Parts: sequence; structure tokens; C-alpha cells
Amino acid sequence: MCNFSDIPSQFDDLVKDHPVVFISYSWDSEEHKLWVRKLSDDLRTKYAVNTLIDQYNRGGYDLIQFMTKGIEIADRVILIGTPTYKEKTEKYDSGAKYEDQLISTQLYHQIGSSKFIPVLRFGKFDTSFKSLIETRTGFDMREDTQYEANLHNLAAELWNSPLNAAPALGPRPEFITDSTVPSTPNRVKELSCTQFVEEVKRLLSTPYSEIAYTELIESETKRAYEAVQSKANYNFSITPELFSQYQEIHFKAVEKLMTASMVVVRYGNSKQQQLFVDAVVKLCMKPFINGETGVVGTNLLHLFAATFLFHTIGIACVKFGYFQLLNVIFKTKVLAGNALSPSYGYNLAFLAGMCHWNTDVLNIYMGSTWIYPYSELLWRKLYPLFKEFTMDEEDFNCVYCTWEHLFSLMYHHCQCGLMPHDNFPIGLFVFKRADLFRMQDNFYTLFYNAAKEQKEQWEPLKQGLFEGNYAVFEQTYNDGEKYYIRYGRWI
Repeated sequence: MCNFSDIPSQFDDLVKDHPVVFISYSWDSEEHKLWVRKLSDDLRTKYAVNTLIDQYNRGGYDLIQFMTKGIEIADRVILIGTPTYKEKTEKYDSGAKYEDQLISTQLYHQIGSSKFIPVLRFGKFDTSFKSLIETRTGFDMREDTQYEANLHNLAAELWNSPLNAAPALGPRPEFITDSTVPSTPNRVKELSCTQFVEEVKRLLSTPYSEIAYTELIESETKRAYEAVQSKANYNFSITPELFSQYQEIHFKAVEKLMTASMVVVRYGNSKQQQLFVDAVVKLCMKPFINGETGVVGTNLLHLFAATFLFHTIGIACVKFGYFQLLNVIFKTKVLAGNALSPSYGYNLAFLAGMCHWNTDVLNIYMGSTWIYPYSELLWRKLYPLFKEFTMDEEDFNCVYCTWEHLFSLMYHHCQCGLMPHDNFPIGLFVFKRADLFRMQDNFYTLFYNAAKEQKEQWEPLKQGLFEGNYAVFEQTYNDGEKYYIRYGRWI
């Protein structure tokens, strides 16, 4: 009598030290199923690849368990793209949709992963795959006359021996340079963040380096802008996973500019600093594309990079006492088309400085219950950049709240845009104001107490904020006090 409990599954027959590949596809037709079966059979028999496919399952095997385990243990996952495959992953309850959910979850957590390989069978990449997959390098197997050649290339990739791999680097060349002429790397994206900042420092301290410095910052701005634009398809609804994913994409895009901006705010001149304001403006831009569609509110993700850089510059101005740049920031306008409108311009402080989601929605996206989630998001993202310039998290929190309060006052004074109740935004600095009454000494209290003591000699006023007039600052501050008493949320 046969012992049915001993019938092996596909997972029991995997050959060690050979690639394990899961094949995801939709049952478009019997012809299509046969083609996918042939692809799997050929990879096994001709190229010794462990393939996992539902057509090899013995009767009674649970398909959900097979898909879940198969995608988890596979070294690579091949997605056979057709218009029907894309439709089933988006609209129907099907095996393809379940596999897509598993794949999407891994992609959200491993955005840089090359585990998933699109193989186009019918249609085009943008009509046969979802947006997370269509931009990945894949294989076009629509032409059966090219089947064997494409199969060979695909197998080489699965064995981690791609035929299009770049050749090994040659020996390092020796260059003779004139030490009086600063040099700028041709491709700034090849510099690490630390190397980029060191290059910025070198150019700031080198005579006659204006051209090289300008080209360096503008090249990095262009690279960051292109990184943001490459993900500027907003035809989807925001989920907490996508919200977090876009934060990381945009943070990485502007990390070099953020880190360098602190150095330039501290040591550079106004012309050198202006390039970073120009960078924030550029990152707010989004060219209008005829026929483009998107989900309302999702386009706000486009402003993450500009927001991170904007607030980094603002915090640096406060921390290092260079306030003249803030006048520039609050008087700068972003023309159309920007992330919010293809035909209307906005103040830079409104686009990049403000939160455009309400508190409840933002807490859902962040999976939090904070009173001021936008403030929490920003200071937690930016603290690592300022860690070497502050004593600890509390010290940075005081600096951050100082900037946030000053932003609120300057925003109102410069009439940068309409606010809730036509007045001030509120944030974490509302809590820090209590320190003023308790006479605690920290960056926040010392900063604002200095205004009362020094009047027109207070450094922000000396550098031109609030028209350099203490009475104007005092009136703006008192207007804020009335607002906080009426609308501020306290624990």
C-alpha cells in the first residue's frame, strides 16, 4: 500500500547549489500555459535551474502555501508579463493577484532588490506589468524566433553570470594636475556622500573655484531631480508602505545636497548658498505631461525631497546663525508647473515648508498617533544629519523647534500663503514655549530671550529679518501668541 504522506513536493527535490527560481504567470490560455511550461522545462533540462511552477504540483497540494513558500525561498522570481497578467494582478481575486501582493510586499521593504525579473511575453512592459515592475530591466521574449537566444541570456542571469556584465576595470591611471586649478568629478553620482561633502569643502577653501563649485552643485541637483522624476508616476493611492518608500527614495536623492548644504550655510557666501535655494526650487517642479493621470493627493509625495532639503537649510541657518539666507528663502517663488499646479506659482515656503496633509491622514500614513506628526517626521529624519553638531537628541530638538517657530513667524510675516484660520502653523515648538515660562536654559529659550534683551541688536534682526525692526518682530510674535492660545494642542 502506498504511503501518500511520503509523496514529495517540489521543495523536497531542489538541488543544492543551483539557483531556485519561482515563475509567476496568469492562466491566459492553454497555449500560454504550455509556453510557460516549456520555459520552465527548458531552464531545468538545458541549464540546470531549479524552477518552481504550479504545473509541477501533485494533486491536492495547497496553492496558497505553494505561492507563499515559493516566493519566499526563491533566489529569483520570473514574472511572465502579458496584458491579462497585469489586469488580473490589479482587478481580480486570483492566484496572480495573490502572488502580486506577496511580491509587492517584498519590493516595498527591499526597494533596491533585483530578485524580481520581468519577462515580457505579450503586449508592452507598461501594459503588461505594474509600475513597480515595469521599470526594472527585463527580457523580451515576444518573438519565438529568438526564443533560444533569450533563454540562454535569461539562464546566464539566473546563474549570476550575465552576458552583458561590464568588464573588469583596468589599472588605475596616473594624472598630472596643476594643484592651483581645482578639478570637479565628471560624474558626481559616483562620489559617496562623505566624498561629495569633502569635495564641497575643498572647493569652498580653494581660490578661483567658482566654476567648479557651481558645476558640482548643479550636477548633483540635476541627478537628484532626475531621481525624483523617475518615480513621478502618481496614478496610485497612498498606503503606509508607499508613504515610507517614497520618503526613503527622496531622502536618498537629496542626501548629498542636504549634508553639503550645512557646510555651505556655515562657511559659504550668499552666492554659494543660493545654489541650494535653486535646488529646492527645482525639486518642487513637475513638468505637466499631456494625458497624465494621478490619484488626488498622491502628487504631494513629489515634495518630499524639496521638503527635506528646505528644512535642512533652515535648521542650519538657525544653528550656525546665518539668517540672511532665510530672507531669500521666504521671498522665493516657484513658478508653474510645480508639484501642486501646472499653471500656478506658489511661494517656496508654502510648497516645501508646509505639511499638505491633515494630522489624521498623516498619522494613518505614518502608523502613528502623534499630536504633530509632520514635525515628528521631519526632526526624526533630519537629526542624523545634525548629530555631530548637537549634543544629543534633546539639544537637536531645541534647535529644530527654534527653527520651526521662526519659520512660523516668518511665514506669517512674509505672507507666504493661506494657513488654517489664516494664521500660523503649529508644531512641536508649542511644547518648547513652556520652557520660556519655566526659565529653563536651552537653545530655544536662549534664542528667543535674546530677542527681548537685545532688541534691534538681536542677530536675526541685525541680518534683516522682520525688516530689522524689533517692533515688527514683537507684533508678529504676539499675533502668534493669540493663535497658540486659541488653537494650540497641548498634552
